[in-house]
Amino acid sequence: MLQTGKLPGPLLDRLVNRYRTKPDPDVIVPPGYGRDAAAIDVGGATPVIVKSDPITFATDGAARYLVAVNANDIACLGGIPRWFSVVLLLPEGSSTHQVETLFAELQEACDETGISVIGGHTEVTSAVARPLFVGTMLGVAGPRGLLVPGAAKEGDNLLLTKWIGIEGTALLARERTHELTAALGATVTARAAKLLRLPGISIVQDAAAVLEADGVTALHDPTEGGVATAIHELAGASQCGAEILESAIPILPETTAICEHFGIDPLGLLSSGALLVAVEPGHRSAVVRAARERNIAIAHIGKLTDAALGITKIGDTGRTALRRFDADEVAMIL
Repeated sequence: MLQTGKLPGPLLDRLVNRYRTKPDPDVIVPPGYGRDAAAIDVGGATPVIVKSDPITFATDGAARYLVAVNANDIACLGGIPRWFSVVLLLPEGSSTHQVETLFAELQEACDETGISVIGGHTEVTSAVARPLFVGTMLGVAGPRGLLVPGAAKEGDNLLLTKWIGIEGTALLARERTHELTAALGATVTARAAKLLRLPGISIVQDAAAVLEADGVTALHDPTEGGVATAIHELAGASQCGAEILESAIPILPETTAICEHFGIDPLGLLSSGALLVAVEPGHRSAVVRAARERNIAIAHIGKLTDAALGITKIGDTGRTALRRFDADEVAMIL
């Protein structure tokens, strides 16, 4: 039986390849494992980038999550998010006040990022027990052009901006406020909940910053399954292995406290807000400098290796396989 969350990577890879539709020469970036957005040549000066994603865990701040996770994957292809089509499914018994609040939050989140809502669909249905957002976002390639997934290579350094688990930490603090306040205190819980806005879960500025330097070969947004799964996806798309130094992975004390309370692994926790960057070794310093000039924290966490070496982490117990989380750790709690 399938677990809650993304389809397991090997299953998704098999299904996408087995049931692939007729090739279209205008599709520059087709679907595939580790590819979170598509790109289409529409006959203009720049390709159009397309991304679809739902928000299924969050209730508080769902509109902000929706905008960020869709815009993030546009940015990971070197794109600029522009247009948004939104589907909102509401449970029976929803009030007009609830709907208006959701619309207002969506407007605020889009206005902050310069994104225009261009349409969508709304419906009250017995098929959902809480509001469910699904978004399709379109963007255009940025100044550096399209960054096609799968272009990273053996020897590239892996960098990570900000901290892992930002999204999962904020989500758990907002959805389990009373429990965490009793266990960890009001100060820690409130600080964790505020991570949704500060530093926030957008990596659009992170991507723009690192792309100001040369040598970036791939960008990936760690979402469900956390940074561990993102490393698997980035390496897999480029047919590489990876070696990660566990002690170098940046994590906030609030994330550590919440993960210890629930007994979950922060490496598998929703991590929108961090950006995984593959960069040629000779350009690492320039990329780090470009991020820090924008006041964006960035850490060197490992490198890509020969695929035959697998995907591993080096920690207190030596070298072990890096687990891929097909179900996010949040799913164990919510």
